[in-house]
Amino acid sequence: ATHFERLFRKYDHLKNFPAVRFGGGLVVPPSFHLEARDCYVAHLQEGKEVQLQKLKELLENVAMLRDIADVSKQLQIGTIVRVGSVGDIFKHGQWIPPKSFAEGLSQRMRRWPPPEEMQQIRGMPRADAALLYDGVGQNTLLGVGLQESLSAIALCLETKGWAACVLGAHPGLLTKARAEAKMLEARMAPGTTVIKNQVIDQRLPNAQRGDKILWMQEQGLDERGSGGPPAACDGGGRSGGPLGAPTLAMLERAIADIGFQLDPLLQQSSLRLRITERCDGMLACYSGEGASYGPHIDNADGDGRVDGRVLTAILYLNPGWDRTSGGELSIFEAETGELGSASVEGRWQNVWPEMGTLALFRADRTLHEVRPS
Repeated sequence: ATHFERLFRKYDHLKNFPAVRFGGGLVVPPSFHLEARDCYVAHLQEGKEVQLQKLKELLENVAMLRDIADVSKQLQIGTIVRVGSVGDIFKHGQWIPPKSFAEGLSQRMRRWPPPEEMQQIRGMPRADAALLYDGVGQNTLLGVGLQESLSAIALCLETKGWAACVLGAHPGLLTKARAEAKMLEARMAPGTTVIKNQVIDQRLPNAQRGDKILWMQEQGLDERGSGGPPAACDGGGRSGGPLGAPTLAMLERAIADIGFQLDPLLQQSSLRLRITERCDGMLACYSGEGASYGPHIDNADGDGRVDGRVLTAILYLNPGWDRTSGGELSIFEAETGELGSASVEGRWQNVWPEMGTLALFRADRTLHEVRPS
């Protein structure tokens, strides 16, 4: 119960909901974190003393795990995360502290290779990725059955850190989503690169980014078809009224739901991951002329188990993509050694941006790039 003061300080310092994550030695199960955060917000107007007391009362009533049945029940409803030491505790009859979820600084630095090693990695072999489901007949994520597909994807994320497959959505649905995306292209802005909490001018060499993006929820795009502020009329036939994207929004929500359904599988895997929240959906366009995105890790500054995004999901909407145009997503898969060590060896797996292809990978671990198009 002494952690209630630490909870208060974290919430009071960040004032960033719902994206708060914890680092250091404090591990708060995500489901309880959500409840504690709601408690903090509910008593915001009553002042610090009331907030502290309410958080203390909440922690004092946390479920106690007395035996294996209690543990199993809490795992089923998602109240706790599976920790390897739980079994040892019951076996030996004494408290055995779990390994910390948080990375140390040295571990985090090893995830990002120095420039000379990055050049070596960029020169390693490249090959077309083997899709988990290649789209032939009913061999798609939706065609083989969602539960079987999710189990296979979770295993790939556990063993390789990435997975790619054909989603299996109706072609007409994808075509309509692409048409909506084209209508929104005029509202896209250049993507930004953040290095050490500083936004880098995209024109500088170290920005390494040439895409245009749009944040969907920020722009008010949802399944009801609303589209935020009116778009200017131009010679392309764009309407002067609000631009909606109901099909895009529906697909985006479906992909997010796939991520949430992976949660119990990833929780029980050796990765010990939880997916409890989602980011704003991003619509991106690489408009040719060599547009690319250099090698990077999406959440290079955090450990996704306790700090920020843990999973990236990308759905492509490009019909009849000519592979000679480039634009492939290249994912580095280490075969020996670890990323950031001089002994690392591996290959780049190329996922082509073809309509209906879905790629998923660890946002806080996977080195990847978008090749020039």
